Amino acid sequence: MTLTITMSENPVHHLELEQACKEARDKFSQLDSEGFKSLVEKLDYLIVSFNADKNPIGLYEVGEEALTALTAYKAKNTRKVAQKPLDTLDKALKVR
Repeated sequence: MTLTITMSENPVHHLELEQACKEARDKFSQLDSEGFKSLVEKLDYLIVSFNADKNPIGLYEVGEEALTALTAYKAKNTRKVAQKPLDTLDKALKVR
């Protein structure tokens, strides 16, 4: 059985997702929490991978994970995470 995921064919959407993932990675780095270390490493790897092969599937998968983690962190620390990066990442992920 083969799993097929439909994604936008517009490369501009993929670039928006890449940028949103970079912003999330930067925010996780600023928060400087050991709990986000593996997520930062995944985002770093997938951003480089996307630049090499232009396949955004990994960015979508880890972008969802990043959105969930940032949203949960913001719920506990409202002043440390602005709403804009969350909205940008959410919007980029919805284009799928």
